[in-house]
Amino acid sequence: MGGFCIAEVARLLHENKKKLPFALYIVNSVQEEVGLQGATMIADTIKPHVAIVTDVTHDTHTPLVNIKKNGDVKGGLGPSVTYAPAVHNKLLDLIITTAEKKKIKIQREAAARRTGTDTDAFAYSNGGVPSALISLPLRYMHTTVEMAHKDDVEGVIKLIYESLLNIKNNHDFKYFKI
Repeated sequence: MGGFCIAEVARLLHENKKKLPFALYIVNSVQEEVGLQGATMIADTIKPHVAIVTDVTHDTHTPLVNIKKNGDVKGGLGPSVTYAPAVHNKLLDLIITTAEKKKIKIQREAAARRTGTDTDAFAYSNGGVPSALISLPLRYMHTTVEMAHKDDVEGVIKLIYESLLNIKNNHDFKYFKI
């Protein structure tokens, strides 16, 4: 689903003839579940100045998922943004402000140490890359019947798209420096 979402962002940028004042790499990685090797290789190769990462998160209203342990995230209420050591606060603020301005519903999560996503690989690469995580709530993760709410898929796409448009120019990247 993450690959679909970022492909849709690329399609929208192209179809709407949006010219960004910075180079944009849209990448998909492998081996996230076994040590973040794909994201590590990508980060080391392209050396990004900023990374917006998308992944899935548990819809904690799924049977057998503990809301007290995993937080309160529900399908249909929008993508989730994560507060974590690997997430750069200023970039996250830009994403949240974008969501508010564009009336995109979002949910919030927190991670005490690692996000468990490619965000960690990007954030700690190349001396530190300001990174943020936008997640799609997913029911029955890691099973043959995974499902996501269509509104959340659309929300992830719109949030990434509008956040990219909200970065005004290359000089805004100075705003994100660690």
